[in-house]
This record gives sequence, structure tokens and C-alpha cells, in this order.
Amino acid sequence: MILPDFVSDYQRLFDAIRKVVPPSMKIFLVGGAVRDILLGRKIRDFDLSTEGLVRPIGKHIANELGGAYYVLDDEREMVRVIIDDEHMGQFDIDIAQFSGDGIEDDLRARDFTMNAMAIEISDRPKFVDPLHGYEDLQQKHLRMCSSDSLVNDPMRALRAIRMSLEFDLTMDDELLSAMRDVPSRLSDSSMERYRDEMFKIIRLYQNGKAFRLYEEFNFINHLFPGWKTSDETVDSGWIENTDRFALLLTVKKEPAGPLDDFAAYAVSRLGNYRETLRAFFEKTLALYHNRRMLTAFASIVRTLTADKNIAEKWCSRLAFSSSEMNFVSSAVAAFHHLCTDIEISSYNDVDIYRYFRQYREGGVAGLILYLACEYVKQNVPHAYKDWCEKVVMVQDFVSAYFTRYIEVIDPKPLMSGHDIQEILNVPAGPMIGFVKNALIEAQIRSSVRTIEEAESFVKQYAKYSV
Repeated sequence: MILPDFVSDYQRLFDAIRKVVPPSMKIFLVGGAVRDILLGRKIRDFDLSTEGLVRPIGKHIANELGGAYYVLDDEREMVRVIIDDEHMGQFDIDIAQFSGDGIEDDLRARDFTMNAMAIEISDRPKFVDPLHGYEDLQQKHLRMCSSDSLVNDPMRALRAIRMSLEFDLTMDDELLSAMRDVPSRLSDSSMERYRDEMFKIIRLYQNGKAFRLYEEFNFINHLFPGWKTSDETVDSGWIENTDRFALLLTVKKEPAGPLDDFAAYAVSRLGNYRETLRAFFEKTLALYHNRRMLTAFASIVRTLTADKNIAEKWCSRLAFSSSEMNFVSSAVAAFHHLCTDIEISSYNDVDIYRYFRQYREGGVAGLILYLACEYVKQNVPHAYKDWCEKVVMVQDFVSAYFTRYIEVIDPKPLMSGHDIQEILNVPAGPMIGFVKNALIEAQIRSSVRTIEEAESFVKQYAKYSV
């Protein structure tokens, strides 16, 4: 077949590879990069398969392109080259030896036919497609390379879900049957691999559909053991709404297409904070997950449990960092706090202070989860009026966090703990913390404005709280 003109965008890279690889040695671009070239998509990760020794090839490519080189998998002879190019930006090149006796054996050992295509990097590039992956790609079919594809690697089942959503593909009958047989073998793969694949799915903003597929193929019990909801049912619509409001309020500059009255009111109230929220949610915590991705994950977790401890156990099981675990569990707990402990008609700055003091950054994510939950309540009496009141409340919390942080969220107390100890003539202890926090709340209420008023407040508070 004739390769698309899009290949020319990578001509400099291919020329550099041909320059350092001996003409007698066959080397191929394989897998997802070939698929994406055929779809006209931008590529950031290149996989190469070769019959030669990968380490010298990797070193030569790194030297030629001014990149960094390291061994990715010593046992399987895989290396990675990281390039930061002024034209192409940053991208990775992974190089491995053929799996089998040649390129066709290598491709047949892969997961799905759409990922089992190759382009020989030579003076005359040759397209290799032994399993008719290009035809499947055109017809939007997701098909396994072999009947034991998922047996060999059960984690590919989650990849099948991602591929079907990302490329709008239909799984064939053989794959559907294999997917239903996978749950008994899910423990064969590490939880870190499932975590990484789940977060690739999360990036697609189709988490409601993904969750329904997790349920359909009975993956939930492995990913989230011991899950339960109050009514023993799962509403994936909540998860879809989290995606919806994350996109509306933290990503898109302007909503695409008309909005219903409920969403439009939220955008009218919170749209001015979009860039601020975008910057907040794009911040990456440990590993490579940003707050937006973790909020989407939290929407799945809070759909399955209201217990913060269970949420933390699931995060630990999936090998989250401590900062990621705290963010997710705090977001889930903050959501439930908003649903049960905040009076819409009577909250004040002290309530906002207490909320963020308890949940910190997770409290911002909790607000998105709260909107997503409340959005479904559109067909009940006074729904729009109630919605507007709740959106205004969310706006007040967001505004306090991002525009009045020093005044409401983290005000500087007029007295330090040491000052309070001296005034009360007591040693350090929990009481000092209680008094100091009460003083901060009094400052937020504006009932204490000066050092003198603070000293009087501390004495009176200690007197009546003992």
C-alpha cells in the first residue's frame, strides 16, 4: 500500500535511524505508531523492532539526535531513547529485538490486529500487515492477533476497553468471549499495570462508558474489591457528569455546542474561574497523574463507596503515592461533607474555612464531584432553583479558595501558639491548638481585629472551654 504523506513529518527521524543502522540489518517501526500514522495522528512514542543488537543501535540513535539513552528492560533487551527536538518536541523511541524469528512472528505475538502493523525503515519503506490490521482499522473492528492473546496477558483486557473507546471500535465475538473469561486471570498482572492502563482510559473523558464496560466484564471486583453502594446499584451517570464538568470548567475555553439550562448556569457562574481551575487541575502530583485525572478516578471511587478508609485501601492496592492517595480520599470525603454537612441557606466563611482546613486541595475536587452528583437531579420539583443555589455555593467556595485564600482559607493568626502559651501560662498541648484555631475563626468572622482583642479573646475562650 502507499503510505500517507503524514510519514514525511518524520522523515528526519527515519533518516537518522537509517544513517546509524547498517543496510544489512532490518529495523521496523511497529505497533501504535504505525496505526497512528495511518490515522494521521501526532506521534510521541515510537516502537522499533529489529533483528540486531538493540543497545548499540540505541546509543547510535541517541548520539545522532542528541538524546538520552538507557536500558528499559535488561532481561528482554529493550532500550529507550528520549529525544527533545526543536521541531518535534519531546518523544521516546523504544527499541527491542524481534519476538520470534522475524517481523511477522513479532507482529503475530502482539495484542490486537490494529497494533500489529509495521513499516520497514529503509530507502523504500515497506508496509507489513500479516493480520489485516489496516482493514480492521478501516472497518472499526477490534480483533485479537491470536485466540490466546488475553490468556498470555490479561491486562490486555483493559487495553481492549481503551482501544474501543479511543478509536470507536466494535469488539468482535471472539474478543467479547475472551473478555468474559478474563476475570479469573486478572491477578496474573501487577496492579501497577492496571493502574497505568486505567489512567490512560481516564484521559479519554469517557469514564462513564468505561465503567459500564468494567461492570459488563466483571472487572470491578478485582480493581475495587469489597465495593458496595448504599442501594447496591451503581450509577455511572455520576461519573459521566464529572467528565462533563471537568471539561466545561477546567479545560475548554468555550463550551462546544448548546448547553442545557443547568450546565449553562454553572458555566455562567464559574466560567470566570476556568483558567484558574485549569491550572489547579493540571498540576501533577507524584508519578505522572495530575489532579484532573485523580478527580476522575475519585468519581469512580465515590460511586462505589462512601468510606474514606476503603478509598485509601484501593489507592494503596493500585500503588498510588501518598500525595495521590490523600487527594483522592480527601476528594471523596469532601464530596460527602458537602452533601450532608453544609447548609445551603446558612453557610458562611467559617464553614468554608473548616471545609478546606479538613480537605485541603481535595476540597476543590470535591466541589466538582458535588456538581456532578447534583446535576442528575433535574426531574424533581424545584430542581432548577435548588441547582442554582448549589452552584452559587460552589462559586463561593471556589472564590474563597482562589481569590481570598489569605483571608479565609489560611489566614495568619494574630497570635502564635507560643504567644498563647505565655498568655495562659500553660505548657504546649492540644489545648493550644484548639485556642489558636478558635482565634483564627474569630478573625474570619471579624469579631477579632487587633492584638488586644486577640488577647482578650484567648483569655475568655480558655476560661469557658476548660
